[in-house]
Amino acid sequence: MLDRSSASKPTANIPGKLILVVEDDEEIGHLLAQIIHQETTYQVIHHINARNALNAITRRTPHLFILDYSLPDMNGIELHDWLQSFPHLKHSPTILMSAWNPPLQEISKRGIFFINKPFAVTELLTTIENLLA
Repeated sequence: MLDRSSASKPTANIPGKLILVVEDDEEIGHLLAQIIHQETTYQVIHHINARNALNAITRRTPHLFILDYSLPDMNGIELHDWLQSFPHLKHSPTILMSAWNPPLQEISKRGIFFINKPFAVTELLTTIENLLA
């Protein structure tokens, strides 16, 4: 796992705001990235597990996280907690997506926005716009 103490603030090498999607179902992850890319001006990177996502934040600073709840190496709430532990990511909001019912009290306590799968594209895009406005 990534050592938070050794991570310095990465420099963004792309213009505009960046969204990090962590979804282990590659088809859904690709769909999310495609929708965001086609319907917004935001950049998107997609990873299929938490380990790759944590490594990616050492190179780029996401402005928003879209996390699947059921990931192979940790759940989306645990990943959110790891991401929020980095000072440069403390204010980046998180959208958690799941077809299952994750612990809503834990989501609420952390200020995570929740969207059920299957999701409405308009709900997703509206939530993204509201969080990045």
